[in-house]
Amino acid sequence: MLLKERMLKGKEQLLKYRYILIVVLGIIIILLIILFGIIYKVNANNKQNVALNEEEQNNNDVMLVDMDTKNELKEETKQEQKQEQEQKKEEEKEKEEEASATGIIYLTFDDGPSSDTTPQILDILEQKKIKATFFVLHYSNQNEELIKREASLGETIGLHGYTHAYDQVYQSADTCMENFRKIQEQVYQSTGVKSNIVRFPGGSSNKISKKYCEGVMTDLTTRVVNEGFRYFDWNVDSDDAGKAKNSEQVYNNVVSSLKANRSNVVLMHDFTKNEGTINALPSIIDYGINNGYVFRKITDDTPMVKHVVINN
Repeated sequence: MLLKERMLKGKEQLLKYRYILIVVLGIIIILLIILFGIIYKVNANNKQNVALNEEEQNNNDVMLVDMDTKNELKEETKQEQKQEQEQKKEEEKEKEEEASATGIIYLTFDDGPSSDTTPQILDILEQKKIKATFFVLHYSNQNEELIKREASLGETIGLHGYTHAYDQVYQSADTCMENFRKIQEQVYQSTGVKSNIVRFPGGSSNKISKKYCEGVMTDLTTRVVNEGFRYFDWNVDSDDAGKAKNSEQVYNNVVSSLKANRSNVVLMHDFTKNEGTINALPSIIDYGINNGYVFRKITDDTPMVKHVVINN
């Protein structure tokens, strides 16, 4: 009897210990669950905070970039406004000079660029601080640098044609217009400037075009203007591509033809080995300055100087 009682008590104590152990384990498990939950929540909050911080940092970076961009735009705007103001002042100064000048001289050079003559002309113009106009033909990759230099110096690059061959240029009005557009595109590719200033090969008064297409100049002189171009002939001929054999003759041809109170558009050339024009040019410029003339380049605002069309 005593043994049975002892055995029952032993079982009861064992069960009691088991219950206690189960309760303790349950408490431990619950505590672990709570602990893991707290850790997970803390980690989640940390991640969220990190994400928020990153987003805030990104927003700050974007704001800084936006501010930098705005500052750059403001600076660009200031520079543009400054350039516009300087250009306006320069234009006003030029108008004042023109109002009191004897007349205006527009130096123009046809048939370039050439590797030997064009650089010397540019050197003289730069030294004398004079701007001029170059009516160019199709040029090689090597001579492209001369076109770029003309543009960088602020000279006007006009269009003379992709070719000067009359039989190709004056087959029709269409072929002549295409001739201008091709050289216009080449100049644009070289300089980024889309020139609309043209000079017809032989001038608008040429007679030779009639041989290939009668009446073409009557059509062309209207058409070029209608299509957004402006054409310029000349009223002073240096004759450096004709009878003038030396610099003295070139000089005399120019200065003797200058007239007061008008726009004097001077025809010269920068084809290769044109020593007559190169040597006469400094003296021509000095004569103009000493006699009260001002030198200008042709622009889109320059009134056209035109010949009488006789090929009709």
